[in-house]
Amino acid sequence: MNSISPDSVLKLFRQNAFLDLRKLGYQLGVDTASSMLTAVIGNLERNGKIRRIGGKGRHTLFVLATFEG
Repeated sequence: MNSISPDSVLKLFRQNAFLDLRKLGYQLGVDTASSMLTAVIGNLERNGKIRRIGGKGRHTLFVLATFEG
């Protein structure tokens, strides 16, 4: 299993306007049901770095919420 960090997830969001959970998991090389992916996404949402904009389950869409470099 690949290691997932908040920085690696944010890097993907900076390259794309928005991502759904399936595409995010694919680009990171992990299953969408990965507990590590769920934890990182949850932490980024709580910290206000990304926002959920729609969808359910694997089709959940997220967008980068800040414009930090």
